[in-house]
Amino acid sequence: MERRKFLGLGLGVAAVSLAPVSAVAKNYRKELPKVWTIKNPDKENDLSGVNEAIKAVFGSDKTENSGVKLKAPDIAENGAVVPVSFALEKASKVALFQTANPESTVAIWDIPEAGIPEYGVRIKMKKTGTVVVVAEVDGKLYRADKVVKVTAGGCGG
Repeated sequence: MERRKFLGLGLGVAAVSLAPVSAVAKNYRKELPKVWTIKNPDKENDLSGVNEAIKAVFGSDKTENSGVKLKAPDIAENGAVVPVSFALEKASKVALFQTANPESTVAIWDIPEAGIPEYGVRIKMKKTGTVVVVAEVDGKLYRADKVVKVTAGGCGG
């Protein structure tokens, strides 16, 4: 009986040692420091800061408006916790941008080859603005935009 336990434990340790050690995430704050300093203009519906950030992340701002399913509320009564989710069939990199705060870029994700690009996050929005998700799929850029109205004081109107 002790021999079986020893062999079972030995095989378990061997299997664990052959497994990948860890998945390494990129630190885009260090790799792309300029991206995090791109500011949004203080004009409503002005996407120039977001477009500049898209170009800094992906090398181009030429996008197609298809392929990305973006879900965000039409009206957010609390700008401190605005739920945003997105999904698509596949992607190698996805980035989230917004026009409501001074900085354009919110987050960047690298998607593993077998990964499912389906994420949900909560972001802060200082005021009404546009949320933009851009995904890189086989060298092409796809995007989805949604205007989110942030109400002051949670009045809903």
